[in-house]
Amino acid sequence: MMQDETEAVEFEAWCERCARRLGELDDQITLAEAKRLARDVYAFERTRAMGPVVAAEFVAVEMSRPDRGPFERRSAAR
Repeated sequence: MMQDETEAVEFEAWCERCARRLGELDDQITLAEAKRLARDVYAFERTRAMGPVVAAEFVAVEMSRPDRGPFERRSAAR
């Protein structure tokens, strides 16, 4: 398998696991919403580095905080 194909498979597997955990944490979220959110979470360097389950749990905790700030991308790529 070529590197691009491996990365695509890893991305899809990461998002699937993250979406599954998001659904477990919030029974009000649809599968489509969980998958969209998982892709958004993957786009952030910090949460992508956490792994899918930990990232989902981190986002759930952060989103439940009343004083939370917005999730933002860094201005410059690393």
